[in-house]
Amino acid sequence: MIRALALGLILGLLSACTQEVDMVGLREQIGDDPVIMLSTSTCGYCKRLRADLADWNVEFRDIDVESSRLGQYAYEMLEGRGVPILLVGDRTVHGYSPERARALLTAADLIPTPSKQ
Repeated sequence: MIRALALGLILGLLSACTQEVDMVGLREQIGDDPVIMLSTSTCGYCKRLRADLADWNVEFRDIDVESSRLGQYAYEMLEGRGVPILLVGDRTVHGYSPERARALLTAADLIPTPSKQ
């Protein structure tokens, strides 16, 4: 029982420290493009994600978080700790995760599912 109470307390404290992202406010600032990538020009994983998106024929808006005030704002709003960050609608993928990115893009009907190809 003490463990359960301690776990509940820890989870409560963590949730109090975690800021919920205002996706509506963020989208009002950065635009409503279905797919937006926050990146840098020197990031190798960003380059790989750009190539993946091109291979999947996905149009996207690329915002540099180092040279763009808009990119810096979005990065801070999303509590970024690295790039790339991919926004698909109101969902995000932090870091290079092609499987997760493809799954979100497929769920949003932005790339065909394997059975439709």
